[in-house]
Amino acid sequence: MSRNTLRRKVRINELADELSIGAAMRLRTDSDSIRHVVDAVVAYLVEEYPAQDLYIPSSVVDGAYPVQAIRDGMAKGESVRSICRRFRIGRETLYRLLDQPASNDG
Repeated sequence: MSRNTLRRKVRINELADELSIGAAMRLRTDSDSIRHVVDAVVAYLVEEYPAQDLYIPSSVVDGAYPVQAIRDGMAKGESVRSICRRFRIGRETLYRLLDQPASNDG
């Protein structure tokens, strides 16, 4: 087995572990009892979306974004790419937030 194949299997297993724990916390159950379902979902994702980054939308609503910190980064000359990466937002969201009127809140 090649090193890359082993790494891939380890990463898939880590993803399944993390998803099992997260789902178990939300469902208030044991992660072992839902692991087979999570494994099936991960296998589906691997088959249907091989070697792709999946976009998972944020659950943050507009009012919860640190708009002033984003504006400060822009004012200091930080790149759009860097700001998007730092705040985990897309360019479209960045520009939408910047188009909002500035508030005097922190």
